Amino acid sequence: MKTLKKVILPVTASALLLGACGNSATDSKEDTIISSKAGDVKVEDVMNKIGDEQIANSSFSILLNKLLADKYKDEVNTKDIDKEVEKEQKQYGGKDQFESMLKQQKMSLGDYKEQKKLQAYQKELLNDKVDISDKEIKEDTKKGSHILIKVKENKDDKEGLSDKDAKAKAEKIQKQVEKDPDKFGEIAKKESMDKSSAKKDGSLGYVTKGQMEDKFEKALFKLKEGDISDVVKTDYGYHIIKADKQDDFDKEKGKLKAQLIQSKVQKEPKLLTDAYKELLDEYKVDYKDRDIKKAIEDSILDPEKIKQQQQQQQQQQMMQQSGAGMSTGQ
Repeated sequence: MKTLKKVILPVTASALLLGACGNSATDSKEDTIISSKAGDVKVEDVMNKIGDEQIANSSFSILLNKLLADKYKDEVNTKDIDKEVEKEQKQYGGKDQFESMLKQQKMSLGDYKEQKKLQAYQKELLNDKVDISDKEIKEDTKKGSHILIKVKENKDDKEGLSDKDAKAKAEKIQKQVEKDPDKFGEIAKKESMDKSSAKKDGSLGYVTKGQMEDKFEKALFKLKEGDISDVVKTDYGYHIIKADKQDDFDKEKGKLKAQLIQSKVQKEPKLLTDAYKELLDEYKVDYKDRDIKKAIEDSILDPEKIKQQQQQQQQQQMMQQSGAGMSTGQ
């Protein structure tokens, strides 16, 4: 099933790095790793076999982790990340099932924890390097709720209604909530076919620009607090949208800023690569191997290459969501 929210992938090192090799390049390709009577295995042999780009990705991942951990060790509480992972394990049915899921992605639990920590460190880096004012946050976020009446995706769809029936039902509900806005949550809980938000009186929480389907977003951002929209048609069905009071804005501002930075970097990968370059300069990073240096500059530090990777990841994510039949609004 389709999802109302757009696919926005986290622009983090873990999303860009292959992590195929655990050792960074040595000072010399002539260094011997293994010796035998039949002949030696040198660093150059391994690099030729694996490929410069994979080694560059892994080496840079290890390096980046060291730099960010050193720079932001006082800003990130790694114990909180461990608790988050424990919570995720319970949601997946326990540690064994969680580790089995990770194994399918060729990751260990330790790898996953390190990835989470790296993401947390990188958020701090981007927070330092990407400037977003409080005014921008207010302009680019809106708190909202909705009631969705789905239109059948196909003849086998048992949840949705025909387009004609869905529209008629949505128009009837819109008149109800417009007449008595205080009952919006009650009606959403009873009538909305977006099961996830229906449990929360139709609440979607804060929405940032670029996060939702275009027609939905345009309608929501036009509304003043407390106002209710006319019936809005999207690819998912018919919506009645309400703009909620943003009385907890100051509390949520930090999270919203992080989301907007993520969206901004998604559109402009150069913000990320520039942040990396400044970090490398700050720590006086010196590459000992020119091939690895070139591979890093041509892949990880190239904004155009990152755009290509994002497009590939987005296509894969959309295919996975389509195949898994994810619930609308999840």
